[in-house]
Amino acid sequence: MRTIELLKPLAIFRDQETHKYFDETHQRWLAFSTTEVCNELTEEAKENIEAYRYIWQPRGETVHECLQEKMLGSGEIDPKDYEAWVTPLLDHELFTHFEPMAVELMMSIPDKSVGGQLDLPMAVELMMSIPDKSVGGQLDLLGYDTKSDKIRLIDLKTKGNSKYDIRKRGKDGMIHLEDVDMYWKEPYSTDKQLGCYIEMLKLNYGLVPDVCNTIWAYEGRCILNNDQPTERCEAAWQEAWTKFESKQELF
Repeated sequence: MRTIELLKPLAIFRDQETHKYFDETHQRWLAFSTTEVCNELTEEAKENIEAYRYIWQPRGETVHECLQEKMLGSGEIDPKDYEAWVTPLLDHELFTHFEPMAVELMMSIPDKSVGGQLDLPMAVELMMSIPDKSVGGQLDLLGYDTKSDKIRLIDLKTKGNSKYDIRKRGKDGMIHLEDVDMYWKEPYSTDKQLGCYIEMLKLNYGLVPDVCNTIWAYEGRCILNNDQPTERCEAAWQEAWTKFESKQELF
């Protein structure tokens, strides 16, 4: 049996207006966020999403807060107008055998210039190990699954009605929903986002999850996706970073 403890928070905070992360240890703003690097949507798609911010932002914030409260053992969980999303999520079978290790944890990948603030031997060692990205991010949930004996890194997404993602016929990778005898198709992949958090966990805590997952909280339904291998997520993140970095070099 593993001994599970909450990870110690890092000295990082996020400015809510700009969504920029600040590293208090090295007294500097991080250049990018995980979301910024992973976002490959067209400008038209971004504008369309932004137009519905008034719907998805309060829903997402409330559902995330409720999961956080549950994981931290709070007896006062207020779903507000989103009980139809919160109840299926908090009642999910996974959480009957899940011990949290980190909830809404802010982390970073600093750039190599932070080494200049340290003693020379330590700076050289640090510069050799830092990936040099200057990225800040916040994972949703990390914990130990006592049933599978695995540490799971989990991202939570909220959506509206699940009917848009349900199909009559199944294909490889789709999940069968017994109550409706139909098949669920994951809306999109979160591999690269989770891959970023894996790199941050390695760098800041020397910890590597055994597997990753995404929980999709719909109105009236919660679905845990098929396991996302950590190696696949790491590769997706490195590919996303390479693409993003090459675009920065053009300007």
